[in-house]
Amino acid sequence: MSYQIVKSIKRNKKDNKIFIVSASSNLYPHTFYKDEYMPDKYYSEEDRKNKMIYLFRDIIGMELHLTSSVSDNWKYAENKFNEYCRENGISTFDLWDLPSKNNGDITVLKPYCEIFEKYLYEKEKEGKYFINSNIGIIVKVNSKTLEYNNDMNLVKRYCKNYKKVYNAFCKLSKETIDKYNIRIEEYSLEKSLNTDESNLGFEL
Repeated sequence: MSYQIVKSIKRNKKDNKIFIVSASSNLYPHTFYKDEYMPDKYYSEEDRKNKMIYLFRDIIGMELHLTSSVSDNWKYAENKFNEYCRENGISTFDLWDLPSKNNGDITVLKPYCEIFEKYLYEKEKEGKYFINSNIGIIVKVNSKTLEYNNDMNLVKRYCKNYKKVYNAFCKLSKETIDKYNIRIEEYSLEKSLNTDESNLGFEL
């Protein structure tokens, strides 16, 4: 199934304009273009009014695949909404399919889109955060591997804002999180302990 690989989303709420930088998943090499999402001239006034809901549906339905290149806010909103769905036993596929079961009425997704938007515009937490575990500080997370460092003297080096750290944390599987007791912690001087430095990595 083809989808769009998204590197950037820019939304102008005042003008109700959304611009996306993306490439088709089934065309190689991937070539990225900037396009306006749902240009006004092609859609009815009602559809234009619900443009954000259509975008939300495309994201949860994976027609738009948000990469780690998108802004922290958009990736954070996607990850937090997925967490919300897991905690409430909601299937994102069932949500995506909801309009088709209601005569194409996209507004049935409005309450869920509002939750997504709440996360999207959520104020950044104060302080600096890092990913800790029982094997050390998690330095980097890729799709299939992670790197860690067991020198807590270096913890400040790996601290970032909360949304960036949360997005990295969400790349980890539940099995890996449970196995190594991986968690997000806020930085404080008390986190700096005297241990040996060791940069390590392994496959998940």
